[in-house]
Amino acid sequence: MDTGITNGRTAVTVPGYGRFQATAEALEMITVFGGSLHCYQGPGGCRVQGLYFSRKRPKKYIACALESSAETHGTLTISVSHELAHRLDGAVLDFGNYNRMQRFVWTALPAVKGPQCTCLRSMGKPAGKRSPCLDDIGVGITDL
Repeated sequence: MDTGITNGRTAVTVPGYGRFQATAEALEMITVFGGSLHCYQGPGGCRVQGLYFSRKRPKKYIACALESSAETHGTLTISVSHELAHRLDGAVLDFGNYNRMQRFVWTALPAVKGPQCTCLRSMGKPAGKRSPCLDDIGVGITDL
């Protein structure tokens, strides 16, 4: 039986666009943040890739399906923007300490040419490097 879990990662399907994988750490932090994560592309950001995360979904989004038989994943929702959906096939969503801050990151994004971006802002209105991160004050998100 295929559970959708490989090497501690859960497959996530973006209907009509492909699949990406989410690490166990990313899924755990989505749960901590209320069970919902929206991934989108906006103006600016690291290396002008404009990759952002939010706990709230906008009016227009694509709901993703987590391919796992685990009951805990039934309460999680991951959505992506239409602009980002085509870039996620083969990507890996992770959560960890990157650039001395705890944050969600795309550790693999095969559709992106050039260097991969891990210096990502995690919430708020897109404003390039001025966008607030979930851990800008450095308190450690796992302490929530």
